[in-house]
Amino acid sequence: MLRNLPLTARLSLIFFAFTMVNIVLFWLATGSNQMRLLAENASLKMHRTILNFGQDLQTMVKSTPLKQRAEFYRTPAASGLMTEILQTGKDRSGATLTEYDVVSSTNQIYLSWPKAAERAELSAAEMQNVIKTLRLREFNNEPFYSFPDVLNYRLTVYIPFVSDRGQDLLVRAVFTLESMRSELGRLMRVGISIVLILLLIQVALGVLLYRLIVRPIKDLEAASKTTGKGEYYQIEGYGTRTDEIGTLIGTFNKMSTDIRDQKETIRKNFDEIRIRDEQMQHELMIAQHIQKSIFPHADSPHTTAIEFRPLFAVSGDFYDVYRFADGSAGYLVCDASGHGVPAALLTMMAKSAFANFVHLHADPAKVMHQVNESLAASLEMTGQYLTAFYARVYGDRIEYCNATHPEPVLLMKGGEEPRRLKSNGFYIGMLAEPPFAFESVTLATERGSKLFIFTDGITEARNPAGELYGTQRVADIIRRQTESGAAAARDALIQDLAAFCATAPAEDDLTLIVIEV
Repeated sequence: MLRNLPLTARLSLIFFAFTMVNIVLFWLATGSNQMRLLAENASLKMHRTILNFGQDLQTMVKSTPLKQRAEFYRTPAASGLMTEILQTGKDRSGATLTEYDVVSSTNQIYLSWPKAAERAELSAAEMQNVIKTLRLREFNNEPFYSFPDVLNYRLTVYIPFVSDRGQDLLVRAVFTLESMRSELGRLMRVGISIVLILLLIQVALGVLLYRLIVRPIKDLEAASKTTGKGEYYQIEGYGTRTDEIGTLIGTFNKMSTDIRDQKETIRKNFDEIRIRDEQMQHELMIAQHIQKSIFPHADSPHTTAIEFRPLFAVSGDFYDVYRFADGSAGYLVCDASGHGVPAALLTMMAKSAFANFVHLHADPAKVMHQVNESLAASLEMTGQYLTAFYARVYGDRIEYCNATHPEPVLLMKGGEEPRRLKSNGFYIGMLAEPPFAFESVTLATERGSKLFIFTDGITEARNPAGELYGTQRVADIIRRQTESGAAAARDALIQDLAAFCATAPAEDDLTLIVIEV
């Protein structure tokens, strides 16, 4: 339950409990001891007074003739003398006589005072005390028996003082201990005063602790909530404190100032980044528009189906289609290293270079060689390069050169096993003098055959488990497309790729061209 209370409430309850424990311990250690001393003092005084009563009564007995004793205690003179003796207790111990009886061991009352208290005999309980008194005198030689009524500050005393004709006479006297009442009252007043003083001291200490500890903590709590909302806040009034609380609040104020300054810096940086981002987006939009403009717009002499998916606004993949005077057509697919704008710039350089050389050389290997020399002059020291596949398709054959590009697949109309198109070649633009020469390969074709050219955005695509799509899966899908048209074959491969990748995000540009020769 205490855990759910605020810190102030918990500290207040603990402090209140601590105060109550202090008061109780003080009373047990001091008040109870004082009460015990008062009781012992009153008991000692009464003991002496009662002994004096006994001596005075014995004196009175000796002065009375033996034969007249019983009758004497019934007379007013005896009443006056007895009252005078018993009332001396007020001077001796502060005890005030309330009433008394002279009674025999046979429960015969000889004398009662005052008159209003006269009665024929004692009660059964009182007679039990009479018998107990006589036994104590006989066996223990006790001169009297008394028992207190603490709640009413009264003391009842039984004093045997004479034997008359075979029976004992006793005085049963009741005293009010006014002195004890007044002493206890004084003690209570002193005790209450001390308790109030202790409470005031505890309250003052509580206020001091509140000002020193609790209030700073509450101020820190309020400041933390305000700062948590993103507002600047400083805790005032504790600048002169050099203790832990002062250090804590000073640290918080510094932290709040640092947060404000950092927020302002972040806001300025964000504004700058936003402006730059808007500029970059504008520039990317222009670059995207320019790149789209370099893609082929002329119709191919063959039935083709193309799937092109850039990873970003601009792409490092590029394809082009060339038509020649002899009726043949050239098909180029390039994949620049990297992504985004640098790769896109490289494809634009490749677009220009290939456009210059495909019309100068019919041999694809010579085209690759010339383009490599042209681009290496600019790229050799940058680490940038591209892979490329260029094929010139005639009516009955194709001639191609593969510059380390993912191997395209040729699917013959007659149902032969799909053939991967390999040849010697090196990365375009990496080295002006590659380690081996580019090689052209010629393959005979028949009408209805299909050529699949793609980038590694397909073969290196991954599913959520991190597995590669791979060239074998590509070949398996292509193998089943013998009777399909170019568009249907393209769709079959793209749909299988989508099912494989599922929710895994794309990591590269994707290009697929299906050519029905």
